[in-house]
Amino acid sequence: MNNPINLVKAFRNPQQFLNEAMNNSAISQNPIGKNAIDMYQKGDMQGINQLADNLCKEKGMTREQVLQQIRQKYGI
Repeated sequence: MNNPINLVKAFRNPQQFLNEAMNNSAISQNPIGKNAIDMYQKGDMQGINQLADNLCKEKGMTREQVLQQIRQKYGI
């Protein structure tokens, strides 16, 4: 998702973003992406939140820091 417009749309409509992500081969072939899609399809929002928290922790960042980096990178 290199297009900043798509990123803004994802923040406005995360459900549509996840639906589109399921059709993205780069995401669906990635083990973490595949796991996230499976959790989404099952309605496991707690699992998705835990996955996001784990990824942030792995990077040594908070969700807020990740969002701030995205906003800075794309001028949102």
